[in-house]
Amino acid sequence: MRSLCLFLLTALIPLVLFSGCGGGGSTPPPPVTVTISAPQPTVSVGSHLLFTARVNGITNNSAVIWQVDDMTGGNLTVGTIDTFGNYTAPAAIPNPAAVTVKAIAKVDMSKSASAGITVTVGVMVSPASALLPPGGIPEQFTATVSGSSNMNVNWTVNGHAPGDPDTTFGTISTTGLYTPPGAIPDPPEFNVTATAQVDPTQSANAPCTISAGGPGVNQAAQTAPIKLGTSGGNALDTSAGFCCSGTLGALVTRNNIDFILSNNHVLAKSDKGTAGDPISQPGLVDTSPPCTRGQTVANLSQFVNLQTAAMPEDAALAQIVSGQVDTTGAILQLGVVSNGLAQPAPPANTTIPPAIGMAVAKSGRTTGLTCSTIAVIDLSNVQVDYSPSCGSNATAFTVTYNNQIDIVSTSFSAPGDSGSLVVDSDTAQPVGLLFAGTSTDTVANPIQDVLNDLPDPGNKAIPTFVGGATHTVMACTGNSSQGGGGGQNLTAASVTPVANEEVSRARTAKNNHLAALIADPAVLGVGVGAGDDPGAAAVVVFVEKGKAHRPIPATLDGVKTKIRTVERFRALGSCPAPGSAHPAATSLP
Repeated sequence: MRSLCLFLLTALIPLVLFSGCGGGGSTPPPPVTVTISAPQPTVSVGSHLLFTARVNGITNNSAVIWQVDDMTGGNLTVGTIDTFGNYTAPAAIPNPAAVTVKAIAKVDMSKSASAGITVTVGVMVSPASALLPPGGIPEQFTATVSGSSNMNVNWTVNGHAPGDPDTTFGTISTTGLYTPPGAIPDPPEFNVTATAQVDPTQSANAPCTISAGGPGVNQAAQTAPIKLGTSGGNALDTSAGFCCSGTLGALVTRNNIDFILSNNHVLAKSDKGTAGDPISQPGLVDTSPPCTRGQTVANLSQFVNLQTAAMPEDAALAQIVSGQVDTTGAILQLGVVSNGLAQPAPPANTTIPPAIGMAVAKSGRTTGLTCSTIAVIDLSNVQVDYSPSCGSNATAFTVTYNNQIDIVSTSFSAPGDSGSLVVDSDTAQPVGLLFAGTSTDTVANPIQDVLNDLPDPGNKAIPTFVGGATHTVMACTGNSSQGGGGGQNLTAASVTPVANEEVSRARTAKNNHLAALIADPAVLGVGVGAGDDPGAAAVVVFVEKGKAHRPIPATLDGVKTKIRTVERFRALGSCPAPGSAHPAATSLP
């Protein structure tokens, strides 16, 4: 076979040489073509738009001549364009408003490409953005419409026009006077929008945020005695130049000794801590320079071992250093709003079980005070990943939790909020201890389970909260009442309450089919939440994003199912890069 191939190749050589040297001629070059592109079909008066052109078929000359409406370089009436394709729209809308931008190949002037662009009015809003407290002084927005004598605009706030009964994100008048809502919405960020009446396709947004103090106060170094809901953590939580922190959540007492309550992975370095380890405020990520130790406010005393406990909760206690912690149990931003700032206040000293639709609040290191509602309770087989060391995105081990709380919100928590106390925003009663999540969900341990898992090693006494009477978290409810309940809840993510009988029916169905559901590796948890019908409950199945899952029945024992596709849950810690002045989170809460 080898000799045959050689023979055939030899026979072909003369043919190739003949065709190349005879009168057949060489292969002609590919024809010149031009392509042009613009990032968008419209441009407002006076603004810029970059066009790009490509000359194909020629490798040594890709230059083009730019024209607007057949005029090289354009003019002030139709707009100008420079040699780089940067088009500047005219100060007034031309007649007609549509203009043509053309790119002509210099190597062959007969070849060109064109793109149409429409010049529109421009809209600008002032102020360009706003940070406002709940129930604060109204903010006057103004709008400028360029390119038209008609300067009128239509105002909306988060899509709601003046007079809209939905006031979750505040209200705005026909003249642009914006009145903030009485409570922090979920999410707290939204837009005030001005739309040109002369051209409703053109508008401008002013991003707004409602905050009763913002997260800055939660990250700052405090003068002792410190308030809780603040940045803090194990002062030894460093690895290879990285350092990690979370939130010092609340104050509890046991046998007349006061302790800071937070997560194991915040105070005890995910099972690697040792009794007596210093607990600092602020956390290592918030000191200057980063990763230097702040003031020691407590010492690690006890933690639930994440990897060996039969029914774990991500929880730990640190005995306070005398004089370093406010012994009233005050948590930042949990009290009344005064001069636009939510004041510190203790939580209630009694706990409350979680319920679907319960309005909740938390004050944490990264996002400060946030408000939302509980979406899912009794969440079983929740798989949470933990990192092997501070600064690592790898997974060292995974813990499976049961009877957890899930809050569906993109803004309720972020890395560094781990350890925050979640309270009923109508009564300030502790509900859960925040410890994990994704970009869309926050997971919390039920608070009574946390307390039950931290008994005194000697007499088995259970911790109780240092606090006072029930009261509203005013920045989340808009209600200054200190009696608890009775106030109109103004949070955005409201859920119709679900009757106990419905919850019980859904819980039974969940438990009956739990083993079969979690046998699928793509299932990350199964819980009970609100159904699609008002007042109805559903079995909620969490499946891992990007993984195929087995078919999930539409109903289980007559109870409808709902599927939530989520990322994997991770313990929420905050870690900066070595030497970084502004820590960047490398994991989710």
